[in-house]
Amino acid sequence: MKDILKIAFILFVVCGLAAGSLSFVNLATKDRIAAFAKEEKIAAMRNIFPSAESFTERPKADGGETTDWDAVAGGATVGNVHLLKFMGYSGTIELVFVEDTAGALTGVQVLSHTETAGLGAKITTAAWTDQFRGKARNQVVLKKDDSGGAIDAIAAATISSRAVTR
Repeated sequence: MKDILKIAFILFVVCGLAAGSLSFVNLATKDRIAAFAKEEKIAAMRNIFPSAESFTERPKADGGETTDWDAVAGGATVGNVHLLKFMGYSGTIELVFVEDTAGALTGVQVLSHTETAGLGAKITTAAWTDQFRGKARNQVVLKKDDSGGAIDAIAAATISSRAVTR
């Protein structure tokens, strides 16, 4: 009985030290990770809307994470940027899309996903995302779902394709 208590105490101390170390590392790197994530989003916005000089955040009314930005060029708003998170086949897909002031999409870029490699992961390829350019919101529907749709689904990855178009 004495040995079990001794082993349990040692295990308790080791687990406590591990948890404390992980908490310290998390606290020390949290701001740096958040800054990197913000830089990644801005780089994606610049990639799909290169004519914009800057992006101005539009804070959410509830104080939550910013999901919308104004694309600014020459001091005027030239488009809107939106960050979306939604469920795909294997998990959450996070993407950013930009529309100009006329409402046409100028681009889509997937920031993160957990879709199946070789199938659903094709949502990140330029060959697939380029078909969104110049489309109005009502055209961003899979052709197989609606006769007015303008987006081809990825073969064997309809759930992922449908998730992005929605």
